[in-house]
Order: sequence, then C-alpha cells, then structure tokens
Amino acid sequence: MIEKCRFFPLLLLCVLFTSCSKEEVLAEEAGMTGNPHFTWDTTVELEQPNNWCMTLSTEKIAITNIAEGRQYILTWKGGLTAGQKTDGILKTVVRGEQTRSTDLELLEIKDSGSNTYEFFLRGGGRKGEIVITR
Repeated sequence: MIEKCRFFPLLLLCVLFTSCSKEEVLAEEAGMTGNPHFTWDTTVELEQPNNWCMTLSTEKIAITNIAEGRQYILTWKGGLTAGQKTDGILKTVVRGEQTRSTDLELLEIKDSGSNTYEFFLRGGGRKGEIVITR
C-alpha cells in the first residue's frame, strides 16, 4: 500500500498534463477569448454598450472612450494582411496627462477566419492583444 501511495502525486501530475491540449494552453496563455476586445493596461470589451468605440484604418486602430477621456492609438507599417508588422507604436492618451508612446518589439496580425483578426502586441515590458471583427 505504501508503494502505491508514493506514485500517486506523479499520477496526478500526468493526468493534469494530458487533460489540456496544446491549443487550450496557448489560448489561455495569450488571453484569447474570441470575443472582440483590447488588452493592454486595461481590458476593454469591444462591440459592447460600454462607452468604448473602435476605429480601424489600413495601418491604424484607435480605441476611444470619450466619457473617460482615454484613447489608445496603434500604428504600424505593412497593412492589414496577416504577419509581422514593422514600426509598431502604441500611444496612450489620457485627458490631462502627457501622451505615453510605446515602441513595440512585436506586432503581429493573425487572420483567424470568419472575419476575425487578432493583433498581438509586445513592448515596454508588456504584452497585449486586440481581437476585432470586420
């Protein structure tokens, strides 16, 4: 009986690792929910009645809350096609404060199908994402 108990923690560990697929772990780590949202120093649900709106252009996304006086402006070079982009900058504009600009080390766009696009951001020691539908 003692011999069986000694291996019980190892058995539980194996069950834990095999119960989650690789895709589930990656999606959980990236914070992807599939719903349109923006994550950086806050999480904003897009396409919801919550005072936030989004404007999309060829090489720019602006996420704005006029009531709070807050706006995030993402710019890059390379268009809206899937892949890594260059010269990514995320500006954070808050009413009454100086605009903060973050040069992005990584900006990648992924076309997830069904007119859903995911933008993965990394810079200034932070990671974030934007999920939008077109």
